[in-house]
Formats: sequence, C-alpha cells, structure tokens
Amino acid sequence: MRWDRLIGTIIHPASTQLDLFLDSRAVVLANEVVAALLSRNTPNALECLRELERANPDHPSLPALAALTRALARWQVREGDVLAIADAVARLQSEVEPAVGSALGAEARPFLNRFYRELAAAATGLAYDREHPTTHRAWLCLHADEFAESEQAALSIPNWKEIPEVLHWLTVARHRLHGLEAARTSLFWLAWREPQRVPDVIAELGDELLDRDWRAFELACDWDDMPEHELPAWFPAWYVLEHPAVGNELADAPFPDGAAPAAVSLLLRLFALERQGNSKTLIAQRERLRNLNQRFFALYMLRRAVLHS
Repeated sequence: MRWDRLIGTIIHPASTQLDLFLDSRAVVLANEVVAALLSRNTPNALECLRELERANPDHPSLPALAALTRALARWQVREGDVLAIADAVARLQSEVEPAVGSALGAEARPFLNRFYRELAAAATGLAYDREHPTTHRAWLCLHADEFAESEQAALSIPNWKEIPEVLHWLTVARHRLHGLEAARTSLFWLAWREPQRVPDVIAELGDELLDRDWRAFELACDWDDMPEHELPAWFPAWYVLEHPAVGNELADAPFPDGAAPAAVSLLLRLFALERQGNSKTLIAQRERLRNLNQRFFALYMLRRAVLHS
C-alpha cells in the first residue's frame, strides 16, 4: 500500500471531525447570541458574538447578529423627544429591520415589537407632527402590532379625516382588528384625500376580496382619459355601485369636495329614488352624475340595465 494513500486515509476523518466540531460550536454560539438578544442581555450578546467571530468569522448569520447586537447596545429611549424618537425609528428601519428576519426567524416580529412598544410609550402625549409622522403614538403602536391602541391614538388627532397618513394608519389598524368592513370608510376617505396612496395600502392589507375588487375596478372600463394618480379616487364610487349595501355605512357621513366623493353622494340619492320608481327628480340626478364623469355614468347605466333586464 502506498504511504500517501495510508496517510490520507488516516488524516481525513480527523479533519472532518474537526470541521464538524467547529461547525457545531458556531451553531451553539449563534444560538446563544440569539437567546441573549431575545432576553435583552446585551453583555451576553456581545460576549457570545465575539466568540462566534473568533470561532467562525465566515458564519452566514454573523453580519445580521452583529448589527442587532450593536443596535441593542446603543438603544436608548428619551420620552417626549420628537427628534430622538425619529432618530430611533430611522435606526430601527435602517439597521434592525433588514437584519432581524435572517437572524431571528420566527422571533423577528416579537423582537421588533418590543422596540416599537417602548417608542410608543415614549411618544405618549406628543401631538401629530407633519414633519415627523413616524413619531406619533398611532404609527408606533401600529408597528408594534398594538392595533386597538393605534386606532385610539389615530382618532385622537384633530382633523384626522383630512390627513392621509393618519387615514392610512387607521385603515390598517381597523383591518387588522376587525377586517374589511371596519376599514372601508377610512379607506374611502384616503382615496379622496390622497388617491395615489391607495394601491400600496390595498397591497399592505392583503385582503383577498379587496384585491379582487380592486382588479375589477381597474378593468371596469377604459380609464385612459383620467390621470393615473387620480383614478383611485373613483374606487369608492365604483365599490358602492357594485356593493350598494355599503352605502349604508356612508349615509350619515359628510363628504369632502370633489367629483369622486360627490359621485358617491349622488349614488346614495339615486338608489333611494330608484326604489320610488322613475321620476323627473331621478332623471335630473342621473344627469348630474353624467356631468361629473361620463365613463362612470356609463358604468352606472350598464349596471341599471343588468339589474332590470
């Protein structure tokens, strides 16, 4: 037997065992870093991280674990300080959120929630700041998955129906709490206040029925003569046309100025007039709808033809 083959036979198992030992040690150390992070034990996290760096500097989780450990070591919350809270939010978004999923897996969300809960507590009593909207308790509670608290905080903001960001937060919070029925009205108000935000909010909600209706709305007719950023403002009118019972949710609501909300208000009147039969008033109200938007009026008349055919 050749000696080089004999030596190879003897050395290879030992090398493999050493690799397995090092790999196993790295796994243990990585798990210890994770455990220390979840328990907010910064000294242990730093110590285990240094050992992991020495044992396996190429460990795939090392950059993410290092980022989370650094963030935890620097974490401070200053109550009532808008700029400090804004800075903390920025660091969570730039440093923690990109790392947390790969490093913590299923524990990522609870780990993040605790940071946002602490910031929400620090923001108690702060007024809504248009320059720093993410420092308001409503936004912070939403990101801590505390949806009832987020809704309550949003409703405490003066003139909340006029502020797109607040309508966004309120829509998501209500949807997470009670589903689409609870979120529709604030979604409609958002469509009228800042229509270009609506597609992203619908995607964020992840509601299968709402997604289906949104796609149907986009395909309902040729909207090419309408600027793309204005189109979502007409989604509430289309929705009420397709789901007339939803009009009951809006019956006592004040409508903002604009053609799209005016179309919803007109639809509610038209539904009531239609139950009374044809009349001069019905014809006049239909003409008003035609003057608001001819394409939407054509959809309305098409729906009437289907209902009465």
